[in-house]
Amino acid sequence: MLAAHESMKKNQAHEWHEQIEPRKKRYVRAYWDFRNWVWHYLIEPEMDGWAPLENPTDDDWLMLRDLMFRKYQRKKYPLKYIEMVDKVLKEKGLKGDEPSSEQLRPRD
Repeated sequence: MLAAHESMKKNQAHEWHEQIEPRKKRYVRAYWDFRNWVWHYLIEPEMDGWAPLENPTDDDWLMLRDLMFRKYQRKKYPLKYIEMVDKVLKEKGLKGDEPSSEQLRPRD
């Protein structure tokens, strides 16, 4: 039997939104494409379609980490991708609120 995360779609997108002004929302979408993280954004109602997000903010990285951690807790996402984001956060000198991937790793 496959674990839940093994049966997930390739390039599973992680998406969230935030209110940036009254009646204006910023949507962000990120996914791993087997080489790097790909980011897109949309500002509603100004934009008609998604545009590439070349330089995600520190808050975007932290939000991605939080979203992935919640999926991991529900056994819907593998730890290895959280480890990848933790590596980026460490390089940026950032730390999320949740346990690090090292703390989540099973002990022998």
